Amino acid sequence: ALSETEGRNAKVAQRVLRDLSAVQSRLLIGRVLCVALAAALVGLSLLQYGAWFALLGVLGTSAAYAIVATVAGAVVRQRSGQATLQLWRWLRPVDLLLTPLAVPLRWINELVMKLVPEVEVEDPDRLAELTVEHVIEQGEETGTIAEEHAQMLRSVLEFKNTVAREIMVPRTQMVAFDIDTTIDDVLASVIESGHSRYPVYRGQIDQVEGILYAKDLFEVLRNKSDPTAVLLTDVLRKPVFFAAESQKIGVLLREMQRRRSHLAVVVDEFGGAAGIVTLEDIVEEIVGEIQDEHDAEMPLVYERAPGHYFVDASISVYDLEEHLGEAICDDKTDFDSLGGMLVHLAGQVPVIGATLVAGSYRVVVLEADERHVRRVEMLRASTEEPKSAAG
Repeated sequence: ALSETEGRNAKVAQRVLRDLSAVQSRLLIGRVLCVALAAALVGLSLLQYGAWFALLGVLGTSAAYAIVATVAGAVVRQRSGQATLQLWRWLRPVDLLLTPLAVPLRWINELVMKLVPEVEVEDPDRLAELTVEHVIEQGEETGTIAEEHAQMLRSVLEFKNTVAREIMVPRTQMVAFDIDTTIDDVLASVIESGHSRYPVYRGQIDQVEGILYAKDLFEVLRNKSDPTAVLLTDVLRKPVFFAAESQKIGVLLREMQRRRSHLAVVVDEFGGAAGIVTLEDIVEEIVGEIQDEHDAEMPLVYERAPGHYFVDASISVYDLEEHLGEAICDDKTDFDSLGGMLVHLAGQVPVIGATLVAGSYRVVVLEADERHVRRVEMLRASTEEPKSAAG
C-alpha cells in the first residue's frame, strides 16, 4: 500500500512539474480573483452596513490571511513533500476551473513576446562588473570611498583584461647583458641602473639564456679573491620564464608565483624578445606606481597647468587617456605607447620641434633621437598657448 501511495504521489508531482509555469499562472489568476472578490465584498458591505462593518471585514480577512499563510508556511517548511502533495489535491479542482481563463492569457502573452523585440542579455560577469563600477562611482560621489581607493578598485576590475604587452618594459628600454660582457662592465651597469634582475643573452637579445640576480653577483664577488676571474655563466639562473605578449597578467601572476619567478621575458608572435615583466609591474597595475630610490623623480605625466602637460613618451596611451580623462586616439591596434602613436601618426620618427594633433591636444616633440620619441609637450587646443614651449 505504501508503494502504491508513493507511486501516486510521484505521478502527481511529475504532472505538476511538467506544466509548472502554467500551473503557477492559473493559481496567480485565482489569487487575483480572490483579491478582487474580497474588495467587491468590502465595497458592498460599506454601502449596505456602513463603514464600521466594512472595516471589521477588512481586519478579519487580513487576520485570517495572515494566520493561514503563517501556518501553511510552517507546515510546508517542516513537511515540504507531504504538504505540497496534500495542498495540491485541494487546489487541483481550482486549477481545472481556472484553465479556461488561463488559455487566452497565454495566447496574449505569446503574441506580446513575438511583437516585442528580443533584448540581448549581457554576459552575467559583465553585468556584475557594471554593478560594481556603479557602486564605486556612487561611493566616490558621496565621499564614502576615497579617490585613491576608488582608483584601486577600478584597477582590480581592469586587471583581468590587461595583457603582458600593455605593462611590459619594452626591449628598447631593457637593461640586459651579452654573456661575454666583462664583470667590470656588468658591475658598473648594475650600480648605475639599480635594478635587481637582468636578462643575459648570447649574441643578440632575442637569445636570452638566463637571468642575472644582482645579489648573486655581489655574493660571488665577495667570496672571490680575483673578481676578474668571475664569468657571467657562473652566476646565471636558469631556466628563463618566457611569456606571450597576449597573456593575461592575472594568469601570468599565478604562473610566476608557481615558478617562484620575479621576472618574465615577454616574447612576440615570432619568438623574439619584446620586453620584460616583473612582479612589481603587475602589482603596480593595482596599487599604482611604486616609487623607489632608483626611480627617476620626473613623473610620466607632469601637469604644468590645466590642459598643459609634459609627458614621457613611453607612457601607455591607455594610461595617458585615463590621466587626461578623455580619448586622444580611437584606433590603438598598431601601438601601445604615446611615442608609438606619434610615430604612427607622422609615418616616421618625428624630429624635435615637430607638432602633431592628437584628439583635442597639440603635441610638440621636446626630446627624440633617430629611433624614439622620448618626451613631449601636450597643450589642449582651447588653452592659451604658453610663452615658452619648454618652460
